[in-house]
Amino acid sequence: MDLDEILEIIRSNKAPNVCVTGGEPLLQKNVLPLMTQLCDEGYRVSLETSGDLDCSLVDDRVLKIIDVKTPDSGEPNKFSSKNISLAGPNTEFKFVICSEEDFFWSENFVQKNKLSEKSIVLYSPSFNKIDEKWLATQILKEKSSARLQLQLHKYIWSFHTRGV
Repeated sequence: MDLDEILEIIRSNKAPNVCVTGGEPLLQKNVLPLMTQLCDEGYRVSLETSGDLDCSLVDDRVLKIIDVKTPDSGEPNKFSSKNISLAGPNTEFKFVICSEEDFFWSENFVQKNKLSEKSIVLYSPSFNKIDEKWLATQILKEKSSARLQLQLHKYIWSFHTRGV
């Protein structure tokens, strides 16, 4: 689809919020002008990105949710350290926690880079690997600055497939 087609569909839905996600959106050639155009038109725009690409060219008005790959994610070296410089009120850093070791690695990463002083930090339990109650308890026990975030689409799909 070209940029005009995408904008037409978004406008027809009359929703004030647009989340750009799916695969790695920054690999799409028109995604930067799309997000800028949406911001210019008054939409609240968020970007969910894998964090392995530099996000510095993303319009400052876009809320950036940047994944930081943990050691047990299977992609521990895929995070672009350039994205740390984007820490601020319009950037959130998300860690998918796959193990207890990932939790403590993430805590060290957040503290070392002072992420929670500038940005919201999100910890999400890896679906069907880490119990969400365990992660919530760890966050409280360690007095972590992170917020618990569930990958709701996975829970919804799980309920749907079980007929709940």
